[in-house]
Amino acid sequence: MAGGLVVHITNGQEKHTEVLSQERVLIGPGENCHIRLGSDLLSDSSVLLELARQNGHFRVQEFDPEIGITLNGRPLARGARIEDGDELRFGAFGVAMQFFPVGNLPAVVSSRRASVAPFIEQAAIEAAATARRDDAKVFLREFTRELLREINWSTKIIALAIVVTLVGGMLYLGNAVYNEMRRGRELIDKQNDQLARQQGELGKINEQFGEVDKKNQEIINSLSLAPRIFGQYGNGVCLIAGSYMLFESGTGRPLRYPETQTTEDGTALKNGGEQPVLTPEGNGPPFIRDFVGTGFHVGGGYVVTNRHLGVEPWTADEGVQALSASVHGQFRITRIIAFFPGQSKPLVLHIRQTTPRDDLAVGQIDATALPVGLPVLPLDKDSDTAAVGKAVVMMGYPSGEERLIATIPEVEARGIRERYGSSVESLLTYLAEHNYIKPLTTQGHITALESRDLVYDARNAVGGSGSPLFGQSGRVIGVNFATFTEMPDQNYAVPIRFAFPLLQRAGWQSGEAGEEPNANANLAPTKEQHSTANQSH
Repeated sequence: MAGGLVVHITNGQEKHTEVLSQERVLIGPGENCHIRLGSDLLSDSSVLLELARQNGHFRVQEFDPEIGITLNGRPLARGARIEDGDELRFGAFGVAMQFFPVGNLPAVVSSRRASVAPFIEQAAIEAAATARRDDAKVFLREFTRELLREINWSTKIIALAIVVTLVGGMLYLGNAVYNEMRRGRELIDKQNDQLARQQGELGKINEQFGEVDKKNQEIINSLSLAPRIFGQYGNGVCLIAGSYMLFESGTGRPLRYPETQTTEDGTALKNGGEQPVLTPEGNGPPFIRDFVGTGFHVGGGYVVTNRHLGVEPWTADEGVQALSASVHGQFRITRIIAFFPGQSKPLVLHIRQTTPRDDLAVGQIDATALPVGLPVLPLDKDSDTAAVGKAVVMMGYPSGEERLIATIPEVEARGIRERYGSSVESLLTYLAEHNYIKPLTTQGHITALESRDLVYDARNAVGGSGSPLFGQSGRVIGVNFATFTEMPDQNYAVPIRFAFPLLQRAGWQSGEAGEEPNANANLAPTKEQHSTANQSH
């Protein structure tokens, strides 16, 4: 049979085979080449390699030595013989070619190389040499027609029956599978609906449990609120003490008690329990009255308390008011000091701003005397934290020095009274030096909200004026200013938002207490003050 050449070409991941029957095989980028490869940089007419058949074998006729062609790993040489399975590599293009010459060869070439049967080789060569490449298709079509003519009708009917049976069975099985899947989907949809209803019920149960847990947490927080607040801010609540005198109107002379009258044997005469008449004349002791209350530190040495405590403490004493009216005198505060827990010395307190509308006052302690680490009470301007039923904690000094003395063993308390009972300031100084000054913490709930007042039921008494009222947030929500004497559990506090304008005018910086002052706090509606006839400050 005619000879030829089968070439397996590998270019990276691409592989294909060429079957050539020419005597001369040209390889290169030219259009006249039988195997085209190369680069746009090369001329279309160039030939990189020429193979020619001589005496039944292909040999290298010509090649371009500059592109680095190798034969089985060695440089290519002219006249080299192409054997079965030889490999040429074109280094400049990354292309490898493996050659299988076709001629009078054994039925199968060596097993170590690609195997090609002689009839495949012959068919490939003839297909490459003839233009009638559709003969296989024509043969297959004619063969099929003749096969159908030879099959008898009974065989065709049986085959058709088998095909119909197979198709029918497939349709039946398909329909059965479809119906089963539909019933399965319906069952899944029902189960999903039931699951959705159960999830909805479970969600409601979870909400109920959440509400119960929230209430339980509120109860727990309420029970722990007072101890937690006392531990954090107790040392920032001070006991305020002071004194005031009564002066004659016009002259400004201090009013005095009348000099003590004695009998011939030196015994002091008693006036039968009558109210002594004060007079600016004589050498009797001057009229001096002590008072106590509460205040709290909000940062920078600024202390918030009540106006009636820092400016008009005598308004809380009806007997003193009657005495003033009988002698037409004028009251004047002589000294105000603050005792903080843990501090052995009192601090002088100067009143900077007051407002009679809300019974509030802002005092200041000299920065040089301010103790290091004095707690700063946080202020809560959020009105939502104050609501009826919410837990509150009041911290202050109700009953003043009397309650502090009551906490000391009786024998020691009796000795303290004998030594310092004549002067409240001396008594409190002794208590401060021995660390007996500690605020009282009482807890209750908000019972009513009025336009400018918070009404709550935590225990209170005289001396609690100016006490901070803490909300559930742990921040100050109000300033205590009055107690309804006929109902000891009904107390009144000014919402803390009304103290912000006073603090600003006094020079307080909002960052000192970690809160922003409410500039509109003083725009709230006005409410008349409670009747002092029913209050005890």
